[in-house]
Amino acid sequence: MTHTSTYTLPFATPLVRWDFGRREKRFFMYGCEEGQIAHCPNTGSMMGLLDAKAVWVTPYPVESGRKLLFGAEMMEMADGTLVGINTHLPNKLAAGAIAAGLVTGLSGDIKIEVKFDAKTRFDLKVGETWVEVKNVTLAEGDVALFPDAKTERGAKHLRELQGIVEAGGSALQVYMVQRADCTTFKPAEQIDPVYAAALRSAMAAGVKAVALGCTLTKHGITVDRTLPVVV
Repeated sequence: MTHTSTYTLPFATPLVRWDFGRREKRFFMYGCEEGQIAHCPNTGSMMGLLDAKAVWVTPYPVESGRKLLFGAEMMEMADGTLVGINTHLPNKLAAGAIAAGLVTGLSGDIKIEVKFDAKTRFDLKVGETWVEVKNVTLAEGDVALFPDAKTERGAKHLRELQGIVEAGGSALQVYMVQRADCTTFKPAEQIDPVYAAALRSAMAAGVKAVALGCTLTKHGITVDRTLPVVV
């Protein structure tokens, strides 16, 4: 569902397009030309993205002191779809989208990286609602899927959110779908059935789940719609 309100996170400078070469050791992204090396801010499997035709990178100023002067932000797939791979952005995108009113019924002061107990911290706390945010890049047809590899940590977070609700609190799981070609979100049952079961259990207990869709350009990322969560 497209919203009248949106939230845009602009890039500091417009991104630069490289023909995609390869990813190495999870931290390095190579273009096809000599010297095109960027830091990869996504250490996950990136399933379905490594046959992309291009990678879009952000240039860092020389005075930044970074070893690599480019950072990968998006993959461009064969059909032109842009997919956001920077796992440092979803919390900012979610906080901005919530502040803009894209998540119905959620309001209050927004705090980032909030400690819950000695072992756990959640990505956001909005008023009295604890919020966990996941970055979604995998798609099958027009269905966004998470996770793209088994995640015991993700299932643990869902169980903790469920515990909060069962104790009388409020909890929300946000899926930030950083691609514009999806109309629905589902847990990736075939990849991680334990996670899928944990999501169903959490939602049945009263944990809310929201999938937010993004439109990406070389200038920034706009959160502009919600996708149905089908479990």
